[in-house]
Amino acid sequence: LDSKRSHNVNELEFMKGELGKRSSDFAYNYKVKYVPYPVPTLGKVESGIATFSKTEITSAERYQLPVPFSWPVRTANLKRGLLVSHIPIEGSDKELVLVNLHLEAYDSGEGKVAQTKMLSEVLKEERDAGDYVIAGGDFNQIFSSEDENKYPPDPELWTPGEIDVNHFDKGFQFIMDENTPTCRSLDRPYEGADPEDFQYYLIDGFIVSDNIKVESAETLDLGFKVSDHNPVVMKLTLK
Repeated sequence: LDSKRSHNVNELEFMKGELGKRSSDFAYNYKVKYVPYPVPTLGKVESGIATFSKTEITSAERYQLPVPFSWPVRTANLKRGLLVSHIPIEGSDKELVLVNLHLEAYDSGEGKVAQTKMLSEVLKEERDAGDYVIAGGDFNQIFSSEDENKYPPDPELWTPGEIDVNHFDKGFQFIMDENTPTCRSLDRPYEGADPEDFQYYLIDGFIVSDNIKVESAETLDLGFKVSDHNPVVMKLTLK
């Protein structure tokens, strides 16, 4: 939102215009007047996560996630959160609960653990209420149910953590598409480079309650055209 790294374009308003009539909600995860690193500096940053829906979102809440950084780094770093949106289901007293997330990336590990624990508690609470629950986004971790050797990590580059699916309630499914990487390394410019020189990751996907049938989940191989991530599309049916 009017940040240096978006060339002062308000991407949220741009997306609202492109998507047309949608119900939407937004939650901040980064709001700093000036970030003094790296070089060139990030400067002003105002950004977050957004959920858009053709069906009306009747309520939404931002849950503050644990922040693993201390002062002074904390003052110029992300304050990540969960955006939890509720959508009514016609002919039912249950709701569809969408949990939009972008978990910690650059901590030493304890932040990921604490944030994942809080996520599991929020999901269990929503599922125990009888609702249909979907958590999706950039976990910055691979699910333990996936093959971590599919994209072997380079120890000299950023390495994702692992989410142990056994630490979640039994009423959830963990969805990632191993056929296509969801993310690439940021150690060099991508344009004009050899794609073979990059590290690839499997860190984006969904956690879905067991009262939902997942029909398909696919990572679209767009060649990282507009981001260091590829989009993941899931089709499902509420049981």
